[in-house]
Amino acid sequence: MDVTHSAVCSRAVLRAILYANFFLFLLFVMPVTHHWVDQGFSALRSVNLEELVGRSMQVWIVGSTIIATFLFGLVFWKNRQKAQPIRSLRFDGILLFTWWVALLAVCAYGFMLGMGG
Repeated sequence: MDVTHSAVCSRAVLRAILYANFFLFLLFVMPVTHHWVDQGFSALRSVNLEELVGRSMQVWIVGSTIIATFLFGLVFWKNRQKAQPIRSLRFDGILLFTWWVALLAVCAYGFMLGMGG
């Protein structure tokens, strides 16, 4: 397989993962969609799938973040080997960094809520 094709494919997968993560993040944070999410989980509770879906969301968030970070590092490393400008990865890097900041902010917020008593 061509190295350029592999890097482009990796970048496409990286962006798809990050876009999906931001979509899920906004789905749970936006007040407009909060009612739909609550109804969805209530429907899942009636068929005993609420815990499974909740656990799957946790696994997805952790796993996809690790995979996205690994893919970005892989693409970055391949670009450095081929002596291509790193500028082409700027958007992907900003997107990944923004996701990490949002994820850490949510974790800090959850921690502070837990410390409140």
